[in-house]
Amino acid sequence: MLSKTVEYALRIMILLTERKGTSLTAEQIAAATLVPAGYTVKVLQQLSRATLLKGQRGRNGGFALACDPTKVTLLQVIRVINPLERIADCPLGRTEHQHSMRLLHKQIDTVIEALESSLSSVSLQDVIESGDGSSLSQDQKNGTAALRVKATD
Repeated sequence: MLSKTVEYALRIMILLTERKGTSLTAEQIAAATLVPAGYTVKVLQQLSRATLLKGQRGRNGGFALACDPTKVTLLQVIRVINPLERIADCPLGRTEHQHSMRLLHKQIDTVIEALESSLSSVSLQDVIESGDGSSLSQDQKNGTAALRVKATD
């Protein structure tokens, strides 16, 4: 349901939340998050345009958080990259469904609504502080890290 680019944006934002106050180059971010370099630059630009990150060129340049990670939710990050689309009317365009959606579409919209609600209740800082499900773990051998999300039963 969420695109790879959204996953990459979340990895990047979590890394920079962990390293709050530190500026990292695009190359460092790509290596630490295991995001391809081309995607990293694209995502960094989108997050910067949305004022979630700030970028600085030059010798001591790089990217750092430009937002308060206690106030920015996962849903806000996702909306920058690829907003979740709610179903307001019949996706098939059937006129007989003009005033009411079929059960299938209502069910799908209900799931999207629940996902939005859940994602809007978790801040970037919440992810960092939680020890049960998500962590940005450092690989001691090569100095890279990846957001690892455990599947729950």
